[in-house]
Amino acid sequence: MVRDVLEQTETYLTKRLLPFWIERAPDPILGGFQTNYDRHGRRTAVTEKTLLCQARCLVTLAHAVRLGWQWAGWEDTLRQGTEFLERAFRDPDHDGYVWVTEADGGWKDERKVMYGHAFLIYAYSEVALTLRSDEYRQRACDLFDLIAARAADLHHGGFFEHFTRDWALEAVRPDGIVHKSLDVHMHLMEAFTTLTELTGRPRHRQALGQVTDLIFSAMIDPPTGTGISMFAADWTPVPNMQLGTLWGSDRFDPSGKPPEMTSYGHNIELAWLYLHSLTILGRDRHQGLKRAVPIFEHTLAHGVDRECGGLYTEGDRRRGATETNKEFWQQAEALVGFLDAYELTRDKRYWDAFLNIHTFVFRHMINWEQGEWFPLLARDGAVLWDYMGHNWKICYHTIRSMCETIVRLRRLA
Repeated sequence: MVRDVLEQTETYLTKRLLPFWIERAPDPILGGFQTNYDRHGRRTAVTEKTLLCQARCLVTLAHAVRLGWQWAGWEDTLRQGTEFLERAFRDPDHDGYVWVTEADGGWKDERKVMYGHAFLIYAYSEVALTLRSDEYRQRACDLFDLIAARAADLHHGGFFEHFTRDWALEAVRPDGIVHKSLDVHMHLMEAFTTLTELTGRPRHRQALGQVTDLIFSAMIDPPTGTGISMFAADWTPVPNMQLGTLWGSDRFDPSGKPPEMTSYGHNIELAWLYLHSLTILGRDRHQGLKRAVPIFEHTLAHGVDRECGGLYTEGDRRRGATETNKEFWQQAEALVGFLDAYELTRDKRYWDAFLNIHTFVFRHMINWEQGEWFPLLARDGAVLWDYMGHNWKICYHTIRSMCETIVRLRRLA
């Protein structure tokens, strides 16, 4: 069974998914990456470029190369992506990188958002590892120093997340609260992990340990092992609300989502990213099971749809799923997470959960005419949103999930 799933996944990644993005993502005229494509793989009318997706595309393609999947011209693809970021997003007057540009690099939203900067640290670290480049290594280190100086909350810990162009702290919630989020701190952990892999510097290792400990001490509900989405500066939980900064494809009502709501995808993504950080720190991954197993168990009990397949979007942490739709990125992260859970524990329930979600993805989530995944499905697999790429959706979750899934299936085989 393992070898069959491995062969199916490898064939799909190399024959369908990677070719879709290798052909379409690089912008040969204006530079950087173009991410907006409809269900037929055709460019849409949206042309803006976001710091998040530019960085995520770099991360994903560099990581795929580093794991062994290469194509003709991959070095040029990575270099032109970094050149566009420096030319179009870099703020020469106040340092840091703006949030959204037009297709040609003209600024559209000049604010500084920590979500984007986290992924840029991750991207430059990944590119430096892939190209063995001192230039990109230094850029990653400089970015780390910048956010440590500009965004760190020296009183309550963690990092503030939204700033004006000149780094004045900004409240972007409708209730005026200056917030912090699990999402951003999880991706800072992810970025610091790859930065630590790159440099091995004590300061970077220390920052990784600090942000990880903060996540598990302040952002996880102890009885259930599940993530809390948003907080005030002092780590008091607050409702998860639509932000005033241009963002992704979130779905909120005006009152937001109460702190009791938890994301099954974020939870299991956190678990496997945390276990990966232990590997980079040179620690036994089994040491992380005390933190990871409660997450795996809650996701297994409340997030996995045993009738229709796949992973639900979110739910009340104690009462179960409240949104039964299936988002593409949550399926992608659950595949990797449940494989980690199975590999470390050999508990067959986790393998069964992996197979459940893998079957759902290959039966419903993938648009086989193109090779990329639909962004949102109903519980039964009916397509709700059908674009292939968006100014907030790129290959980050899908390609990385398939690469990481294959790496783990190879070990199991």
